[in-house]
Amino acid sequence: MRLTILTPVVGALFLNASAVQAAFTTESCLAAKLTAAGNFRKCRDGQRARLLQSKPADVAKCSTKFQDKIANLSEKASKAGIACRYGDNGDGTVTDYDTGLQWEQKNGSGGGVNLANPHDVDNVYDWSSDSANTAMSGTVFTDFLTRLNNCSFAPGFVLNFAGFAFHCDWRLPTLGDLATIVDESQGFCGGGSGACIDPIFGPTAAAFTWSSTTDTDDAHDAWGVFFGDGVLIDNPKVDAITNHVRAVRGGL
Repeated sequence: MRLTILTPVVGALFLNASAVQAAFTTESCLAAKLTAAGNFRKCRDGQRARLLQSKPADVAKCSTKFQDKIANLSEKASKAGIACRYGDNGDGTVTDYDTGLQWEQKNGSGGGVNLANPHDVDNVYDWSSDSANTAMSGTVFTDFLTRLNNCSFAPGFVLNFAGFAFHCDWRLPTLGDLATIVDESQGFCGGGSGACIDPIFGPTAAAFTWSSTTDTDDAHDAWGVFFGDGVLIDNPKVDAITNHVRAVRGGL
């Protein structure tokens, strides 16, 4: 009798487990990561508020808890065989749910340079054009970012014209930002061809991409990523040297 009673129960447990596993999709995983990011911000702000009041606080614990949650969700997604890192926002941008960064997608591969379209993957820009070749004065900043952040404000109006994807705070990524999107399973890094980056970012040149990070050993150089092999290298800022760019905003 015990076997007769327990067998359906055990079977039901297996069915429930399967249903739970089947319910874990890319969408639900990304939603969980977004919730984790919200909890992280709430925790961090709470700890910072304690610091402002000269009370004991531990901001680091918020980061540790968030990273552990992200790692657990990523591991669960890997076991389920689903993607759980990036989300295509449908507006020419991609969100990285592990870092909170929103990235520009590229387009127009193969058509040649078209500076009128700042998202054209074939476009290249210089980092600096001042006499010392050290300042952020090149076309990366005066052309590329200016086009993305084409926002104007006026009295009585909240926003007259919104920038790219309705944001006005696009910037050149730091070297650390760029390094987070190098994907060693893609392109040449993964044994194939093309760039070492997830295809969700759109066409990507397997070439050097500028970051905003200046080389601390030489102010005339700026760091970047060579997406042909994922290597982090620096390049002279002189206006005779032009390279690819990809804008980013936000972050945790």
